[in-house]
Amino acid sequence: MRALRAARRARAATLDLRYVSELRSLRHEIAALRAEHPGLTTDLGDRARPGARHVLLVSLSDDPQEIRLAAILAKSVQLEGGRVTVLVFRATRRAARLFRALGLTELVYYEDFVPGHRGLDAETLAGLERCRTVADYKAFEVEGVRVGRQALSTVVRSSHEPRVDLDDAEVRLAIRRTVEYAVESIHVGNGVLDAVAPDCLLMLERGYAGLGSLFDRALVRGVPVIQWQSAHRDDAFFLKRYTLAAREFHARSLERSTWEWLLEEGLTDEREAALRREMAAQEEGKWFLSRRTRRAAQRGDLDGLRDSLGLDRERKVAVLFSHVLWDASMFYGRDLFSDQGKWFEETVRVAAQDDRVQWLVKLHPSLYWKLRFDGVREDPAELEMIREAVGHLPAHMQLVRPDDPISNVDLFRIIDVGVTIRGTVGIELPPLGVPVLTAGTSDYSGKGFTVDADSVEEYVANLRSIPDLERLSPEQVRLAKLYAFGIYCVRPWRFESFSIDYLPLDEAGDTLEHRLRYNVRTLSDLEQASDLSAFGRWVVDSDAEDFVDDRALAASQPVGSS
Repeated sequence: MRALRAARRARAATLDLRYVSELRSLRHEIAALRAEHPGLTTDLGDRARPGARHVLLVSLSDDPQEIRLAAILAKSVQLEGGRVTVLVFRATRRAARLFRALGLTELVYYEDFVPGHRGLDAETLAGLERCRTVADYKAFEVEGVRVGRQALSTVVRSSHEPRVDLDDAEVRLAIRRTVEYAVESIHVGNGVLDAVAPDCLLMLERGYAGLGSLFDRALVRGVPVIQWQSAHRDDAFFLKRYTLAAREFHARSLERSTWEWLLEEGLTDEREAALRREMAAQEEGKWFLSRRTRRAAQRGDLDGLRDSLGLDRERKVAVLFSHVLWDASMFYGRDLFSDQGKWFEETVRVAAQDDRVQWLVKLHPSLYWKLRFDGVREDPAELEMIREAVGHLPAHMQLVRPDDPISNVDLFRIIDVGVTIRGTVGIELPPLGVPVLTAGTSDYSGKGFTVDADSVEEYVANLRSIPDLERLSPEQVRLAKLYAFGIYCVRPWRFESFSIDYLPLDEAGDTLEHRLRYNVRTLSDLEQASDLSAFGRWVVDSDAEDFVDDRALAASQPVGSS
């Protein structure tokens, strides 16, 4: 007992020292902010216009970079006369202090709305006990919140195992405990919405258990939710105002009226050129995230690439573009298969049965570094799934690993078909005339340039028809380019008032370590920042689901048009 008490005292002392160190670091950061960015630390709460929108910023993070980002977005809302309340955890050590230092003083705390009773009520518990399949869990809702789906996503993400094995007692227990947290967050969401009465929510993450409850509960109650999410550029976000009807779409998606407007406007030479420039910037590694996943520069030696992959010219080449199967695996749309692991296994199995097509099984470029970033040192689950599905890949199939020195630019030029659930290749390949087979709904499915399926049987039939599949027609290519123009050129909100500075690749290792740097200093700088004004006006004064960049549209207008 004496040794145990000594160990506890030592641990407490260590935690106290760590807390003191973090507190000193936070005080230093706050002092630096006040000295270097006095405009950002000014309280703008008194600028709220009577009747203007009240925004609830959901920021349940202790990451100072995320807090700094959320704060400048909130300041943009205040500059346009909106009112901002911030939801934080009381237990986090820096969030409340940092928000207050940045002039955001209207805070509410998650813990204040946690119900006194814990656990599931009898009705919810009975509904959970009736879940026997993954489909049952996906359909399981409480007060309109997709708690089953969100719990599955959370458990899959934490285990890095894309297949949901409901015969495993530990998996079922993990799902139940995650559902309990999701249900707790429903009660918190109801309490916060009642107390704050916001006109909309503003948040970054919204798919996993907890945050997913706040997202869904707001939508069910008729409160729209704005999400910001990284775009393909280091200096841009996708901004989406969600309603209940659109909650399964990706933040990059084109809302129906946006797509119809683009169809009416058409694909001009200027817009096609703008799209080429945007795609070239990615292909050349202009942006950090594109460099992070590039393993080779474009070479242009297509014959050499075919030879290195052992491909002949007599048979078509199809590529299975695997997702990171455990990451955000159940956020968007509806899958044909119960989980993404089942999709991967079945596609490999069907491909192995038909040597009329040469197949490349391409693991996601981000897979290895995401695993290492999470501290996972074992082989990815995809390798085990291949072994279980077919043993060794047959001669007409090859595995392409994330670290293989193959440029996507070159690869896209030698393949005939792509296969995905809803990956970005469904946007990237069709403009080149390459058909893409999908195994689930997405923002781009049903737009006329992908080969979609309504059932597993139809999807398998599509796979087996690849030898007879033609390249896309000129009209399909036009539609694909127009959609890609909307995604890559029109939808991103580009910011200049702050920058996200990533560590160089040779220093970053397996992380995405970065620092958010403010480029505005004074209150006048804030008031004159056109990017912040565009964001704030869209949040406060617009009802549009999609943020559309007017500057990008103006730059792509035909010469002489007004």
